[in-house]
Parts: sequence; C-alpha cells; structure tokens
Amino acid sequence: MKVALVGNPNVGKSVLFTRLTGVGVIASNYAGTTVEFEESTVKFHGETLKIFDLPGTYSFSGVTEDEQVAIELLEEKSPDRVVSVVDATRLSQGLVLTLQLIELGYRVVLALNFMDQAKKRYTIDVEKLSSLLGIPVVPMTATTGEGTDRLLKAIVSPELPLSNYQIKYDGHIEQFLENNFKNESKTKLGYPVRGAAIKLLEGNKHFTDQFSEETKKLVEDYRLEFKEQHFESIEVHIARDRYGEAGNIATAVISADISHQRSLKDKISEFTLKPLTGIPLLIIVLVTIFVSVIYIGGALEEFLVGLYETYAGPLFDQLAAAIGGEFGTAIAEGIYLSIEAILAIVIPFIVVFYLILGVLEDSGYLPRVAMLLDGIMVKLGLHGRAIIPMIVGTGCNVPAILATRTLESKRERLILSTVIVMAVPCSAQTIIIIGTVGTYSGVFWAALIYLILLAMIFILGKVLHKVLDDEPCGLTIEIPDLTLPSVKNVLYKTWARTKDFITIAFPLLLVGSLVLEFLMVFNVLDALVDPLSPFTVGFLGLPAVIIIALIMGVLRKEMALQILYVIFPITAGVDLSLALSPEQMFVFALIMATYMPCIAVLAVLLKEYGTKNAVLICLSSICLSFLLGGLAHFVFMLF
Repeated sequence: MKVALVGNPNVGKSVLFTRLTGVGVIASNYAGTTVEFEESTVKFHGETLKIFDLPGTYSFSGVTEDEQVAIELLEEKSPDRVVSVVDATRLSQGLVLTLQLIELGYRVVLALNFMDQAKKRYTIDVEKLSSLLGIPVVPMTATTGEGTDRLLKAIVSPELPLSNYQIKYDGHIEQFLENNFKNESKTKLGYPVRGAAIKLLEGNKHFTDQFSEETKKLVEDYRLEFKEQHFESIEVHIARDRYGEAGNIATAVISADISHQRSLKDKISEFTLKPLTGIPLLIIVLVTIFVSVIYIGGALEEFLVGLYETYAGPLFDQLAAAIGGEFGTAIAEGIYLSIEAILAIVIPFIVVFYLILGVLEDSGYLPRVAMLLDGIMVKLGLHGRAIIPMIVGTGCNVPAILATRTLESKRERLILSTVIVMAVPCSAQTIIIIGTVGTYSGVFWAALIYLILLAMIFILGKVLHKVLDDEPCGLTIEIPDLTLPSVKNVLYKTWARTKDFITIAFPLLLVGSLVLEFLMVFNVLDALVDPLSPFTVGFLGLPAVIIIALIMGVLRKEMALQILYVIFPITAGVDLSLALSPEQMFVFALIMATYMPCIAVLAVLLKEYGTKNAVLICLSSICLSFLLGGLAHFVFMLF
C-alpha cells in the first residue's frame, strides 16, 4: 500500500515521517526545509506500507515550485492513501489543503498534529470534524508519538471512505461547472472531472493535458470573461471561497477555552515580532551568530589544523618519498591539502553554524526573523528569511548556499546564492582584506571595501530581481510557537547536513587540489605569468606574478594570501608592503572579495543549481571582480 504524507510547511510532517518509519529526515519549524521528498517502507498489522514524505506546500494551485513538485509527485506515486497533516493550532489553514485533496479524489486521513498545544487554547470536536469532512480524523502529537498507532490503523483500514464533500464556490463558477462538466466523472488520469476542472480554472498547467483543446479554449475564454465581470482573476476568487469554507468548518468544530490567559511564552513571542523590540533582539542574535562562526570557528580551525600539521604532516612526507619524485610530491600535497581544507572548513565553521541554525529552527525563531525583515528584503526580490544565509556567508559560503534551501522558489534561491557568492565575504576573504589592506593600509581602506560590498548586495539584488521576474514574490509563512529545542534533533540535523556537505565538496576539493599541485610542481602556472601580464599589470596595476595567487585562490581563498609570501622574494613574516603598494593591496583585496567562488562553493553550486547556472555565477563573479579591480586601479591613477 502506498501512502503519501502531505501538509503545509511547519506542521511536523517530517517528524511524523520519522515516527512512522524510523528513518530520519530534517525536521524543522522553519517553512520550506523539506524541499525533497523522502520515502521508506514499514510493516503494520501484516500490511506493507511504502510511505512518501512530500515537500511542504500551502496549495495545489501550481504557482510555486513546491506546489508543482507536490502535485507531480502525487500523480507519479499514485498513493492508495493520503495523510493530510494539519497543525491543530492553525486548523483553518491546514483544512485548505485537505479540501483540495478531497476534491482531487484521494482517500484522505486527517492527522491533527500538535494537539498538546491546541488543547491549551481551545477544544476541537474531532468527531464532528470527521463527520463534516467524511474522512477519519486522528488527533496526535508527532513529537511524542501520541496517536501514531491510531493513525496507522486508520491508514490500513479497508473501510477508509472516499469523501464526497464539495466546496461551494461562487454561483457563477458552479453554474459553469454544471453546464460543461456534469456529464463526465473522471479525466484520462483518473481525477474527478469537477476537481480537475477547478484546477484548470485556476490556471494549473499540470491539468491541461487531461482535457480536449476545445475544453481548454472554453475554460480560457471563461477565465477572461470572469475577470472582466468580477474585476479580479478567477483563481483569487476560488482561493477566497476555499479559505472561507475552511474557516467555516474550523469555526463549527472549535470551542474557545475562556480560561486561557496569555502565558509567558505568548508574551515572549509578541516581543520577538514587534519591530521596536524584535529588531534589537535580532541584532543581538545576528551578532552572536557572526561572533560564534568567526571566532569560535577560527579558534577551532587553528587548533585542528595545528594538530593535523603536527601529526599528519610527516605521514604525507613519507607518502611523497615512497611514491618518489615530483609526481609523488604532487599527489601527497594534493591529498594533504584536501583533508586540511575539510578540517579547516567543515568542523570549525559549518558544524558551529549548523548547531546554531538547528537551535534557531527548533525554537521557532527563524520565521519571526523573516517577518521582521521582509519589507527590506522584498525590494531585492527576496524574503526576510534571506538574511540568515547572508549572515552565515560571512563565515563560509558553503553552508550559506545550502541554507538557501529554506527559501521556497528556485528564483529566490538563485538570487540569494548569487548575491552571497559575489558580495558576501566569507571568513577567508575577510582574512585577505584584514591581512593586506587592514594591516598595511589602515582601517579606513578595509572599511571602504566592505562599503563597496554592501552597495553590491543591493545593486545585484535589484538587477537580478528585474532580470529573473518570472515568479511572484510574496511572503507566506506560518509563525510557530516558541519551543525549547530538542538536543537530539539539533544534533541529528547537524550531522545530516554536515555529511551532505562532505559528500558534495570533498570529491571536487580533492581533484582540484591534485590538479593545482601538478600545475605548480611542473611549473605550468609560471607559464601563465608573462602571457597574462598585459592584463594583470596593464589593467589591474598588479605585479604580473600575482596571477598565480589568483589561480590558487580558486582552491581556497586564504591560500591566495599565503601564496603571496611564496611568489615574492621575501619570507613569511616580513612586511608585505615591500612587495605591494597600499593601492595594489586594495585592488588585490577588492578582487578577492568578489572573485570566483572557491572549489568547495563551486561544488555546492553545481549540486544545487546545475552546470549552467553554476558556470554563469562563476563567470559573472570573475567579470565583476576584475571590473571592480580595474576601476579601482584607474581611480588611483587619476588621484
């Protein structure tokens, strides 16, 4: 028996999936975390259940990416049962999706989650709700497992009814359905004609192939006619009718608890949402994230890399000697640097960040950040939730790009990832800025680079918002209750996400290290110095040999600074100003602050957005960095 779990983001669907199957997924209070479906098989009372956890969605209208994926997966998997997971504290919102599932002809079981919290506010007449909808309703609390057994019994019941509940839409819409679809019962793919016709009226392209060209023309003409007569689109009208129906049902089954008073948690929740108090609190949280990722991560990096160099360094020297020659040196050094990069990035920065992110997710705080900053971020074509990945990017761009999964559409994720790569300096880029301009030119010049990057964030956001305008931009998000994070859940999510990063980044990091080592050992990089000197010297005003540092920066950004002490005829610890003027340091640091992402970031971009978009982002960042470097050089020449 095939079973699909469907629900809004933040309703505990992923936690329920874990309870039912014993297979963990990332469970989060933050909307849009489960962006890919999971599946597992479990046996119950002799019945084998194949359970699918679909992406969280608010509707099946097919407007957003989540909606499209959810409806396509439902059709592809053709489940025998659909469990509609609903937050009992927000019953009306969840019923909107449940009503659409019924409308599309699925056998539905309603899992009424978070009943422990709902009971503190009001009473829900479960039997009346079940009678009204004509489907089983199971009250439960997924985090504790309460109600899970009853839910499984309802799923496997051979007597699970097919609800005949119908939403009453606007009279004109009902008349159109009656006149044109009353003589048909099923579409080619088995959907009830009424349900599929409503989706067609909403403009859901997924259902167009199930009707004849004549019918599609008829529906499209009526959509235009309806808009002219009612001064609004028919999809808006249908959505309002559906929300109204869900609200009426919720009102009919909920009895208010007059004894309920505002708790301390309610007051704290209000404190986080009011701009007057919420913004200062947010600043404290963001500063805490920044300080933790930069300083705790930096201390861990120094400690781990020190241990690695002390104990592993001699082993790799032996490996190089065992292989022999320059070939052995290149292999040993390439592997050595790859492992060092993982130790220097993953544990210090990514693990620290993911631990903090897990706490913020499970506490229910992140949606509040999104609401507070939405007004500012929407001007960049983003939502308020985009601020968290941007802050993360100041530590490392890799977890920052992975954190963009919390945004609902691919368009928003692409905009934010591009901004992060091109204008949010990671800790390695900060090291370069501070290690060159900050140390030798002064704080003012370092601050000027950060001001340029801040301006680039807004410019890039505006430009990309105009160019990528094929999807709507609006914030739809539930605000969950504030809760104490589960230590077990936070640790599991941290492990799952860290493992995901290692499997994505390490293979490319290893290959890239080996390639660069061979290029250096066999002096291939040196051969690029003279041919590219008209560009590096003429356009950027930098020494010709600095092209080697730029190339090495592709592997890891801080290596570009380290290589400066190798390629110039000085020793580490000697004043770098003997090799570069303050103006040249500024140009070099500005280029590296916006330069092509390192190979670990490139690996994540390839995984998340495909080759085409990853290459476009990389080429754009290279062009931007050299353009800014060239402009800075010519400004210095003028003044």
